[in-house]
Amino acid sequence: MVPMFFLMTGVYFTIQNYLPGGPVQEILQRIRGGDEGARGGKEMSQNDLLKLRQELERQYGLDKPIPVRYWKWLTQIVRLDFGDSSATRRPAIDTITERIPISLGFGIPGFFLTYVVCVALGVAKALRDRTTFDAGTSLVLFVAYSIPSLVVSVLLLLIFCTDRVLPGGAIFPLGGARSDGYEQLSAFAQAWDYGRHMFLPVVASMLGGFTVLTLLMKGSMLDILHSDFIRTARAKGLGERSVVFKHALRNAILPLMVGIGGFLSAFVAGSIVIESVFNLPGMGLLLIESLNSRDYNVLMGVAVLQSLIIMFGQLISDIAYFLVDPRIDFT
Repeated sequence: MVPMFFLMTGVYFTIQNYLPGGPVQEILQRIRGGDEGARGGKEMSQNDLLKLRQELERQYGLDKPIPVRYWKWLTQIVRLDFGDSSATRRPAIDTITERIPISLGFGIPGFFLTYVVCVALGVAKALRDRTTFDAGTSLVLFVAYSIPSLVVSVLLLLIFCTDRVLPGGAIFPLGGARSDGYEQLSAFAQAWDYGRHMFLPVVASMLGGFTVLTLLMKGSMLDILHSDFIRTARAKGLGERSVVFKHALRNAILPLMVGIGGFLSAFVAGSIVIESVFNLPGMGLLLIESLNSRDYNVLMGVAVLQSLIIMFGQLISDIAYFLVDPRIDFT
C-alpha cells in the first residue's frame, strides 16, 4: 500500500501540473480581459505581464521542479495541510470534509444494501434455477442493468419527486441533502428528513452493480450446490436449510469478497452522476467542480482521499476473504 500510494499520488500530481489553467493563468486572464482593478487602471506591457507571471509562480511555488514540489506537498499532507482552495480561499481540507458526509450518506447504505439484497436474491435464484421466479427476476435485472444511471436517477426524480406521474403528488424532496430549517428540527425529525432526501440516491446507487453481483452469486451458489461435499452433507442426513446456509453459502460467497474493495471505494467516493442529478454536494460533484475551476489543491486532496479509500478497500477485501475462507493464510 505504501509504494502504491506514492505511485498514485505521484501520477496525479504530475498530470495536474500539465493541465491547462490554474490560479496563475486565471489571474493573468482576468488582467488581459480588462479587469481595471487588476490592471490598476492602465495597460500592462508584455514585459510587465511576464514579471507578474514569474512573481505569481514563485508565490504559488510553481517555479520549482515537479519532484521538489511533490516532496514539499507530501510533507504538507502528513499534517493534513492541502493548502488553500483557489476558488473559495479556504483551507482545502475544510472544503473536502464538508462534502464527505454527503457521499457517505448514500454510499455506505447503498453498499451494504446492495450486498445484502444481491446475496439473498442470488441464493433464491440458485435454489429456484430455471423456474418462473428465476426467469422473471433475470428479466427485471437485465432491464435495470441496461438503463444508464443518469436515466434511472432522472426517472426516479420525475416519478417520486414531482406531481406529474403519481396522483398523490411528490413523495420525496426534489433534490438536496436537507430541508430548509433542518437545524430547528428534533433529532427524530432530522433523521427522518435526512432519510427522505437520501432514499432515492441510495436506490439509484444500488442499481449500478446490482445485476452483476446477483448473477455472480447465483452462479457461484449453483457450482457449490453441485459439488461433492454438498452431496456428502445431504447423504449424512443434514437438513436442506443447514446444507444451504451453513455449508454452501459460506463457500459460494467467496467470489463476491474479491470485488468488495472496488465496490466499497466506488460507493464511498461518491457518484458524479447521482450527485449531479439529485443536487447532492458530495465528493463526486466536488471533483468535477475542482477540475472545472482548476482548483488543484482541492483536486489533489480528493485524489488522495480516493486513493486511500481504494487501497483500504482492497485491504478490507483481503480480510473479508480470509474470514470467510479459513484455508487462506497470508503469513
